[in-house]
Amino acid sequence: MITIINPSRQPLAIFENYLNDEITEQLNGAYTLRFSIVLDEEKSQHIQVGNIAEVEGQYFNIVKHRRTRSESNEVAIAVECEHVSYDLLFHLFEGGFIHTNTPWVLMNMALEGTGFMVGFVQYDQYVSIDLKEGVNARGVLMEIAAQTGCELYFDKYTVSLLARRGQDRGVQFRLGKNLKGIVKDVNGQSGEVLTAYEIDVVELNTLPEFEGLEYFELGDTVDIIDEELGINEQQRIIEYSYSPKRRINSKVTIANYIEGIQDTIYRIQTTTVGKDKWMYGVKIGPDEGIVIERYDKMARSIWNADEFRMQKGNGSGSYTDSLYFDPINQEYEFVGIVRAGQFIGGRIEIGNNFSVDETGHMKALSAEFEGEIRGSDIYGSYIEGAEILGSTIRTANNGERIELDPFGFRFYDDFNSRRVELGTNPQANISGHTYYDSSSQSQGLIYAANSELHVIGNNNLRLGTNFGTTYLQGSLVDSVADRFQFRGVVDFTNAIVIGLQ
Repeated sequence: MITIINPSRQPLAIFENYLNDEITEQLNGAYTLRFSIVLDEEKSQHIQVGNIAEVEGQYFNIVKHRRTRSESNEVAIAVECEHVSYDLLFHLFEGGFIHTNTPWVLMNMALEGTGFMVGFVQYDQYVSIDLKEGVNARGVLMEIAAQTGCELYFDKYTVSLLARRGQDRGVQFRLGKNLKGIVKDVNGQSGEVLTAYEIDVVELNTLPEFEGLEYFELGDTVDIIDEELGINEQQRIIEYSYSPKRRINSKVTIANYIEGIQDTIYRIQTTTVGKDKWMYGVKIGPDEGIVIERYDKMARSIWNADEFRMQKGNGSGSYTDSLYFDPINQEYEFVGIVRAGQFIGGRIEIGNNFSVDETGHMKALSAEFEGEIRGSDIYGSYIEGAEILGSTIRTANNGERIELDPFGFRFYDDFNSRRVELGTNPQANISGHTYYDSSSQSQGLIYAANSELHVIGNNNLRLGTNFGTTYLQGSLVDSVADRFQFRGVVDFTNAIVIGLQ
């Protein structure tokens, strides 16, 4: 009986009358079902790609069907199916699968998010899986089996890793007993002589008189005996084809080696370069050209006739340019640190706020320097710093300004006339202010000398207040009273003098 179910595993139709049914399974390899039915308007509509055929407790995806009309006007539908474990071929690890752990952990990593689960695992040592190309979950399982020397067992959506499938039940395939036909295949293409036998057998176990005897399974060790061909060997069943409807005439392949379907796929992938297919991290295609990608998606390079890019990745397939060459537009972009012994060129421009032109003129929004800055002129509206050293500092080239140089501190008016000067005279041991008129003629000064403060006017000296009182006080000149010494004419005409004796 074959039951057709939908992807949600709800039953749609049951077929009890079918023809040419055959299940074929290889050790660590193919697992398929094929059968034919006569067109039935009610049930045949469910023979669709995407539905599932359930046979002997296993699930097989319908992947292909063909309808044929015979001369008698009867329509037959031939159906081909693959075990649901083939779904794992579409779960890709594009950046590769590179991990070291126990098979239990690695299998759970490979099956995560697939809907499959891990069953029995009869190997607990650490193994290293290093598949750098775009690999699928089924391929990872095959590699784990190859690394451990174990064999996979697929039971619906459960995957087990067994130390060995089958056993030695003492079964013989002998001419005249249960061996109907035999083909011996000897192949030395790999450099090693491999021998395999394809045998048509009668499953005596299915006959009432032999019930319970001569039973065998995939992976069993059996004897092959054909005296006429001189064959008497003991080898394993590595492939088994049978009718699930009636196991009578079956076919087995017996050999001294196991070659899984993944081995054949791997050989094709590593000996050919396909368009837009990954090979050792390299892909060649018409859209991007040559693409080289790290296995962990942290870096990628793209190279074609129009551009060259080196990109930084985030590990999830998203990339940003670190280096970009556009030879057509002569644009070259860098991100990060560029180290070189010498740069020779015409103009440097970084963003919108920094540039250096061919004359050496630099424009920047702001700058920070450590050490010395040397130059003939500095122009700016605001300077802040802990220490400024130089020969001359002026607030403007001409007109009203302030100038500072090693000889003093000066103030100029709008007409470039010096009006105030602050400085020192080391020879006379004095320091002070000198005041000038609009013709830069000295009008007087205030200076300190010999522990005294001198206020001197070149012509007149006026001391007073507009509204308050002017006080004069100081040291005693003699023992009689406080007195001030005045030189020259002292005019008290418009003043009220208090305290003079």
